[in-house]
Amino acid sequence: MRMALGAAVAVQLRKIAIPSITPKSLAEFLHRQGAPATVAGELYLPTQRTGAVPVLILKHGSGGLGGANGDAIRQWAQLVARWGVAALVVDSFGPRGITDTAANQAQLSSWADVADTLAALKLLGADARFDKRRIGVMGWSRGGSVALETALETVRTRIIADDLKFAAHVVFYGAAEFQYRDRATDRSPMLFFHGEADNYVPVGPTREFADWAQSMGNRVSFVAYPGTYHDFDVEGGFHGFARNLEVGAKCDLILDLTNGHVLRMDHKDNPGVGAEAVRGYVRSCFSRGANLAYNAAARAAAAEKLHAFLRQYLGATG
Repeated sequence: MRMALGAAVAVQLRKIAIPSITPKSLAEFLHRQGAPATVAGELYLPTQRTGAVPVLILKHGSGGLGGANGDAIRQWAQLVARWGVAALVVDSFGPRGITDTAANQAQLSSWADVADTLAALKLLGADARFDKRRIGVMGWSRGGSVALETALETVRTRIIADDLKFAAHVVFYGAAEFQYRDRATDRSPMLFFHGEADNYVPVGPTREFADWAQSMGNRVSFVAYPGTYHDFDVEGGFHGFARNLEVGAKCDLILDLTNGHVLRMDHKDNPGVGAEAVRGYVRSCFSRGANLAYNAAARAAAAEKLHAFLRQYLGATG
């Protein structure tokens, strides 16, 4: 499945700037606060399609867009464009002077990634080249969390002022140890890919979020691959136990965005704790080290399911 970045494909590459903000926390994001920022986008345009085309926003994980992780995401972007769907790769790290956050997630709040992704949706929705009714999002790991959190209405409406929303969400091993509940979701279809052996981002919390999203009206498909670890689609990446990774696999927190109520913390329902206790728990629950491994069979199977999903919901060709 590996395709060299220089291979001749029916794709045009464009660089674009995306105006955004840099919230330092969930609270700042919810209050629409944060220093102005301009992040970068790589836009892959299919050349064999006319009219307003569908588009998929791709959001990187903690590894950013360097090395094998960046190569893998750009390969997905080229593949998607070959299916007649434009792909916009959003870089939240490079323009902010960050290489990766794998060993220290505190370098940048993940809510800045969310803000960037919704800013990209807003930008694409105003561009006549694209069909604003068929804009999807796909993310990996940290970016996978972005792909699922942007389905929450409280999150969407902090950046989007009208009824523009994502038409589809694709989540590759997205983290959900810190989960959020909301009064409503966008009710758009969601596709999840996860390795059952993932000890960096455990499958259980992500499946729990997927089940909740389905109960809220999203049409959910959840695909779990036995014996498969994190980064299963990253060919040429690190293979083995990565000791320096900051890992939240032991964390457990569910927060209601509508009122700030903690619904569960450390496996205790309705613990009746305040913000300071939550901050203390978050500081205490992280550990270090997890396995990463490429799995060619899982990657190929995911590509087939992704193609079928994009044909059904974004009008992909082929």
